[in-house]
Amino acid sequence: MGGAFSRVLIPLSLGITRRALLRAGVSSHERRLAGILSHYYYAPAHRKAVTSHPLVLIHGIADNALTWAFTMRGMTKIGPVYALDLPGFGQSGYPPGRRFATIAEQVDVIQALIREVIGQPAILVGNSMGGWVAARLAEQTPELTRGIVLLDPGGAQLNGRPSWENFVATVSVPDLATVRRIYRQMFGRIPLALYLGQASFRDLFARDAVRQFIEAASEDDFFTSEDLRSITVPTMLIWGDRDRFLPEGSFEFFRDNMPQAELHVLKGSGHLPQREQPRRLVRLVRSFALKQGVPASGR
Repeated sequence: MGGAFSRVLIPLSLGITRRALLRAGVSSHERRLAGILSHYYYAPAHRKAVTSHPLVLIHGIADNALTWAFTMRGMTKIGPVYALDLPGFGQSGYPPGRRFATIAEQVDVIQALIREVIGQPAILVGNSMGGWVAARLAEQTPELTRGIVLLDPGGAQLNGRPSWENFVATVSVPDLATVRRIYRQMFGRIPLALYLGQASFRDLFARDAVRQFIEAASEDDFFTSEDLRSITVPTMLIWGDRDRFLPEGSFEFFRDNMPQAELHVLKGSGHLPQREQPRRLVRLVRSFALKQGVPASGR
């Protein structure tokens, strides 16, 4: 499983996915945001979109904007869609002089996207590290978002850095046995194709953008209970009941410290609902967006 084919399988599949999106009318853009050359995909709202809310889709660690490929078409029936590659991932660059971006820098990029490209508050949909970014932005600049949808978000402080030691050891991915363990932790049902791409999956976590980010993260980056309770924007928390990827207690930390959040636990889903249950996710985001008012233009 560690041969040449295994090493190229995921990059090959990502290339096919990108070409399919572009053929379907999604456009690809580059723009310098918060001083970082950033790449994002844009899909205009469907003519029968139910709201005018822009949606910003934010991926997780070792991932990229193509993780939203199965949801983008459905999301356009809610409003216009922007799916960004965070700094160091996908086709986005790094901060000057460094091979990783901090959570604060990632938040800066999303803030710049909303202010300079979108031009109005957006609904943020963030998975894993992307949920961490979305929630931090909502805490710091609530005027930039009409609401946040958090999918298995990271960033729970728990008992401090020691709570994350096992996670850090796992995502260092020392061998292919660890890849298979991550598969079991991450997916409710493991796609068979991933077993053929174990080497390329390991390569995703070996990148500087992942390893150096994890090494540099401090306890101050993580959410305290007070941080989460201070978030005032409408919030939906979605969690896969088979997610074992994040440190134990992460779900309970967000659930208990965001009592205002609309909660949905997805039976049979793991850490990536946008891949495992894309239609259900679109329905949930649609329901959430409709509750925020502002009907689509002309309706």
